Amino acid sequence: MFKRIVLLLLMGILVFTSACGKKPEEPASVVEETPMPTPSETPEPVPEKKFGEDFVVPDSSIRPVSVMIDNQGDRVLPQGGISQAQIVYEMLVEGDITRYMAFFWGTMPEMIGPVRSSRHYFLDYAMEYDAYYIHVGGSTYAKNDIKTLKINHIDGLVHGKAFWDLTQDKKNWQDTYTSKERVENQIQALKYRTEPKKTFPFKYHDDLVIPQNGESAVDISIKFAKSGSNCGFVFNSETNLYERFRMGKPHIERNTNEQVKTANIIIAEVDSPLIPGDKEGRRNMKNIGSGKGLYITGGKAVPIKWAKTARDAQTTFTLEDGNPVTLNRGQTWIEFVPTLKNVEIK
Repeated sequence: MFKRIVLLLLMGILVFTSACGKKPEEPASVVEETPMPTPSETPEPVPEKKFGEDFVVPDSSIRPVSVMIDNQGDRVLPQGGISQAQIVYEMLVEGDITRYMAFFWGTMPEMIGPVRSSRHYFLDYAMEYDAYYIHVGGSTYAKNDIKTLKINHIDGLVHGKAFWDLTQDKKNWQDTYTSKERVENQIQALKYRTEPKKTFPFKYHDDLVIPQNGESAVDISIKFAKSGSNCGFVFNSETNLYERFRMGKPHIERNTNEQVKTANIIIAEVDSPLIPGDKEGRRNMKNIGSGKGLYITGGKAVPIKWAKTARDAQTTFTLEDGNPVTLNRGQTWIEFVPTLKNVEIK
């Protein structure tokens, strides 16, 4: 009996010890892992944007459109289509004021103007690119040359559907506008040739190239005569573009309400004397031959030479080493001045 009692006590002790020694089961720890992206989800490095990457380089397969744009007084402001043009020419007309001719290779907006009358020497540069020529009337010299030279033109005094006026004032000759749609419809109606006969004469750098050994050119002031029109360009080192000024004020574009900005400025010294005996004070332009000028881009200016052999021949612009001027991607202004003495560069 005594042995049975001892045996039962030992068994009880073993059971109790076993129960006390057992630890409660703990939940397994959970480690959250960030899933690795699949190859398709791996972000790719963003390539650095090249200078002027958004600029529409003129395509030689597109026949360009050239438009005469008014620059007489403040009544014309803001002008439309200036910023969308790839190239803009500025030349003296009568009264020591200037007029613009804007060129578009597939970039015409829906408001271009105010469109103004033709002057015969502007035709020389429209022919350089084999461009359609858009104007409202013109001088006797221009009208005769348009007919003689068989210029494909659209005249607001003849092809009225291609234009509209911003105001109801019949005496206001500074409110006439045109558009991409209206010009293209008129070209089709007149059955003008659409294939260009001239190739685009300029080449562009793939990225910004600043002329070596160029003089500093961060503030440019141009006077075309002792009085009358003047313009300026101020270099913005953050954008590497020149912000344009007209008559001392920022030059604003109607379609964007922003200041006109350009990458390239070409200044050519070309005499434009008054025509003897002309009662309206019309001018000629002595642009057949050669002369000196300046190419300005990227905050630098270098001397260049221009040459033109005939009215319809393309003007060449060459550096001092004889190589042609290659443009940076962006808009180009070509300014004709009677003398480089009218140009101040800082």
